[in-house]
Amino acid sequence: MAKQRDHRKLGKELDLYTVSPLVGIGLPLFTPRGTILRDVVAQYSNQLRQKFGFEKVWTPHITKKDLYEKSGHWAKFGEELFLVKSQETSDQMALKPMNCPHHTQIFASKPRSYRDMPVRYLETTTDYRDEKTGELGGLNRVRSLTQDDSHIFCRTDQIEEEINNLLSAARELYDSIDMKLRVRLSYRDDSDSYLGDLNLWDSAQNQLKSAVEKVGLDYFEQEGEAAFYGPKIDFMATDAIGREHQVATVQLDFVQPQRFGLEYADTDGNSTTPVMIHCALLGSIERFLSVFIEHTGGWFPFWAAPEQVRILTINDTVLEYVDKITTILSEITLMKPVRYNDVRFTIDSRNESLGKKIREATSMKIPVQLIVGPKDMEANEVSVRTQSGEEKISSREPR
Repeated sequence: MAKQRDHRKLGKELDLYTVSPLVGIGLPLFTPRGTILRDVVAQYSNQLRQKFGFEKVWTPHITKKDLYEKSGHWAKFGEELFLVKSQETSDQMALKPMNCPHHTQIFASKPRSYRDMPVRYLETTTDYRDEKTGELGGLNRVRSLTQDDSHIFCRTDQIEEEINNLLSAARELYDSIDMKLRVRLSYRDDSDSYLGDLNLWDSAQNQLKSAVEKVGLDYFEQEGEAAFYGPKIDFMATDAIGREHQVATVQLDFVQPQRFGLEYADTDGNSTTPVMIHCALLGSIERFLSVFIEHTGGWFPFWAAPEQVRILTINDTVLEYVDKITTILSEITLMKPVRYNDVRFTIDSRNESLGKKIREATSMKIPVQLIVGPKDMEANEVSVRTQSGEEKISSREPR
């Protein structure tokens, strides 16, 4: 069963993505169908976060080495960075492997007050990491990873509410794709691999555990899995055949705000360091898609399917009637879970047998097939074929 669901196999069969030795290993290329899938899930993630006050930002794909030295990433991950050389300056540059240091600089760009807090940024953007070639495979691990990244800068008394909002958003997303969630509380161990004061770490770990317990999430604790700057809530999702995958993450960070000297004025006018919360609901979109494809077996929920409806004609006499059907489809707007999602449909009016058209639409795992023949036209009906079976519906009113 797992072999039939392999996302590399289905990615090719469903025309979602391809790879090219000329482009390079670990650098997938998404087709029009695959790009729709990427865009729809990213839109859904953005929508969930914007509901809680996140605002979009944009940052460039290269930066000076200095930024990552300041954040601490250079010392930890310098060997994983793609280096870029300028021909105009002596600056040593790198393709960005993560976005949090950039977002600190947007926060730091103007004075902040306790009244401004929390400040919430989101950015769905591609990062680049020089992963070892032997670890690359399909979409599971790539060198160009797109993250639905977000960062909150808040007061300490706002931590619990912000984490609860993120937990709610993650639960809503994974409930909508029918994946059971539990969480791993990822703590530091006794090694010297972590930055920051031990008391801050203890406080952060206790606050994450408290937030998870209050919303009643199933959890387990594991030392040694924290980020170098703070503990994490890692979401573990179980797919349709019982495999568990790490997907979303929420991370509490007391270290980077201190390293970058971030501050806001408290109620007494004193400079205070904010807390930084990192979150990605999908994580790496490429990795999420590898899980999503295998979880669904390529039969995506209607809202996410690259091609939602295919109209199959029995012969040319119904083409005028097909125009009426397409007008109805063009006027339908789907509101859940992705707002303003117009129906994506195509028409197969080739001079081929209906059986062949049905087989091809089914092999591409189109959720809804509308079969149109002369008798349907006379009755103002269409035959609707789905995985559940086939039924006749009226074309007089949108359904």
